[in-house]
Amino acid sequence: MKLYGDYHTHCHRSDGRQNEEEIINAARKRGLKEVAITDHGPLAAVIGVKDADEYLRLRDKLNIIAADYPDIEVLLGAEANIRDLQGTLDLPIEIIAELDILIAGLHPYTLPTSIKDGWALFAQNSLRHLGRGQQEKAINNNTKAIVETAYNNPQLDILSHPGLFFTVDIAEVARACVVNDVLFEINCAHEYPDISAIIEANRVGVDFIINSDAHFQETVGNLDYGVKLVEKLEIAPEQVANWHQGGGHKQWRKKKTNCIYS
Repeated sequence: MKLYGDYHTHCHRSDGRQNEEEIINAARKRGLKEVAITDHGPLAAVIGVKDADEYLRLRDKLNIIAADYPDIEVLLGAEANIRDLQGTLDLPIEIIAELDILIAGLHPYTLPTSIKDGWALFAQNSLRHLGRGQQEKAINNNTKAIVETAYNNPQLDILSHPGLFFTVDIAEVARACVVNDVLFEINCAHEYPDISAIIEANRVGVDFIINSDAHFQETVGNLDYGVKLVEKLEIAPEQVANWHQGGGHKQWRKKKTNCIYS
């Protein structure tokens, strides 16, 4: 299976070890038609951008360099951090409106919206190893946070690495993705979710997207993990949003405006 683009990468503005042009050139070398730069939201310790306006600065940079890369479309995105059980993200709506792609996921060390939610989500997740009861509470809370994210953020395009760091009920998460037209990511950097979770999500009927989550230019566009699993499970190419013949971002995006970064 050949893929059209890689829609989850990080540059030095968050925790990536590459600049924007290194991402673009790495994607071009892989033969991709599109690549998205999707740095972490600002409220995850260490990994987040300096502030939400960093996305506006990145947009300005991409506008300047776009003419140098006419053979690839470069998209502005963000990987927002889920902050509570209601699915609140760490990006204001006015910044989200400027993005081509909105990704969201659960990440450790994210600033919660309240002490209560911080305990229910992040502290409870840390207690999951202390017995079955604590594990079930963590799974229920993690699942609720992601499901609410899908329902309460209509701009959401992609759920990043479902279940990574925060174990979830895959079937419940998959159903929320189906209902809200959110793509279920197969993340090649973390090789996650595993095959059993992908089988379950496929059974529910999600549409997948295969992304690199690259933090280094060597891994931009390295989508082999997802491609191998999809082919092994005989998942229809039409269920993979970035299947080459699917036509790219304009065919699956939530936001129906023209991208300006090509």
